[in-house]
Amino acid sequence: MIYTQFRIKRYLPIFFSIFISTIFLSNCARLPKPSIKNKTILVVKDEFVNTSSYPPQIRIKFNIKSSNGLGGNFYVMPSNGNAIISSLEPGNYNISGYTRHAIGQVTPKKNKTYPLRLKFELKNNQITVLNRKIVAKQKPYNSRGGWSFNMNTKNVTDSEKQEVINLLRKDENFSLWRIYEEKKYVQKPKPVPVPEPKIDKGDCGYRFYVRATEVNTVKSFRNFLNKCNDPGSSYYSIAYRTLNNKLKTKKSSPVKPSVVLPKVTVPTPKITDQSKKPQTIIIPTGSLGEMTEKRIKILEKTLESKLDDYFSIVPKDLYEEAENQVWDELDSDECTVEQCNMMIREFLQVENSFQMNLIVDEGDTQISITWNDQDQKRVEEDYCEGCGTRELRKMIGGLVEKLVKGKN
Repeated sequence: MIYTQFRIKRYLPIFFSIFISTIFLSNCARLPKPSIKNKTILVVKDEFVNTSSYPPQIRIKFNIKSSNGLGGNFYVMPSNGNAIISSLEPGNYNISGYTRHAIGQVTPKKNKTYPLRLKFELKNNQITVLNRKIVAKQKPYNSRGGWSFNMNTKNVTDSEKQEVINLLRKDENFSLWRIYEEKKYVQKPKPVPVPEPKIDKGDCGYRFYVRATEVNTVKSFRNFLNKCNDPGSSYYSIAYRTLNNKLKTKKSSPVKPSVVLPKVTVPTPKITDQSKKPQTIIIPTGSLGEMTEKRIKILEKTLESKLDDYFSIVPKDLYEEAENQVWDELDSDECTVEQCNMMIREFLQVENSFQMNLIVDEGDTQISITWNDQDQKRVEEDYCEGCGTRELRKMIGGLVEKLVKGKN
């Protein structure tokens, strides 16, 4: 049992705002929609009894590490509800321990880490309920006021998991997600209207298109177009444009098409090339750990400014239009990050894409920038201890220079 006491004279009660990456589920909270940013949902159940006259004065920081070795953390403030964490990438994770932090304490002393050793898995487009819950109590310190706080963690029973899921079902976005290992602990819901089955796209489907892209020849795209023969399909539209581009780039002995390609009726986004610079898209930044939205925006603008020296950047609204089109066409388990980004590039007829990833751990920052084109994938990264925004902006400029000049 963990027990913490604070006297009112030493720590004034301060209301702390809820963290960006965590939503506390109540009757009015909403699940986010699945997106490239929100690929997974982790639900942490907590039971909190507060008999003091103050709002929650302690938040719990869970230290996690992914299977690829990247470390990070997320916070939960006791609320007698369910905390929703939607900023983690799919994968296997291990919670090594947790620490307790007084809300509003500016220069906290070093906090003790309590070991937990808990493993969990997050899958794309699925909701995972953590197998441990927070059990906390905040009560008056003494008859004169103040407060004291104690907590521990306990196993979550199958019935408690079912209660969590039943509450999630009330959200309008619940149907867009699946439940991780639902058969193990989720009771069958009452009969509901069965949605119409997804139309079989036949030879115009995702798997046939991927086969054509894996071979990546004029013949493979011609075969796909002949078998598909549906100009209304977005895969047909992308394959049609890819084939035309390949035929245009052939400098000698262009192969005469063996089929007459019908005119595509799907509108193609118009990208105005105002210079001779190659075009690129900038994929939304990925982040792990605590960093303010303002700082992330500043670093994103820095990346955009540096890339603008070498590339013509596709407007954000066109990128989002292509992203929505790809999401509409692909099933959630088909749309891996790399596959979706490749589809977006092909939809916009752009060869290059850049993405920045930020990992923050107790004031230290790692920045990595990934450059994908039709030929290869390149990554440059840098690490800085206790750096401010100015130093991080310089790091981004240096990474872009390494990537661009390294290729040339």
